[in-house]
Amino acid sequence: KVIGGWDFVNEDNDPMDDQGHGTHVAATAAGNGVLKGVAPDAKIVAYKVLDNSGSGSFNDIISAIEKSVDPNYDGNFDDSVDIISMSLGADCVGYYNDGCGPDDPLSMAVDNAVSNGVVAVIAAGNSGPNEGTIGSPGTARKAITVGAVNKSDNLAWFSSQGPVIWEDENGNEQAIIKPD
Repeated sequence: KVIGGWDFVNEDNDPMDDQGHGTHVAATAAGNGVLKGVAPDAKIVAYKVLDNSGSGSFNDIISAIEKSVDPNYDGNFDDSVDIISMSLGADCVGYYNDGCGPDDPLSMAVDNAVSNGVVAVIAAGNSGPNEGTIGSPGTARKAITVGAVNKSDNLAWFSSQGPVIWEDENGNEQAIIKPD
């Protein structure tokens, strides 16, 4: 199933998940064993950006997004992945003046990937139930941001919610509805 990848944490070609969450998400998406994922015939390119405690850097995440769009950095996007799936997010209050929003670096990297033909599916996060709790890169304008539901198909108590509200460069308040 895993046909390639890169470990941005340890800088090697062994993107083995040593935390477990990435493996769980990949199996939900592409599992093809006793249990089937939603796309059992899919192939996986694994880009490890988080360490064994689930922490990582914005730079590594952005690098992985860029590599997924142009794996050999030749300016030709014909070899990009079809879909980026990220079950991660950052509460970037304190990192940027206005916190997370569609203009932060992670969100912009996702929007650039989508503009180049890659579908990006991003977790809304687990900081709910309050409104305005979606972290980056789920705040990206072009991302399909996904919240969690419970067995009754209602929004799960922990799922981050929108709207995503920010001030534009002219000081005007802007908003987009998330999750999608």
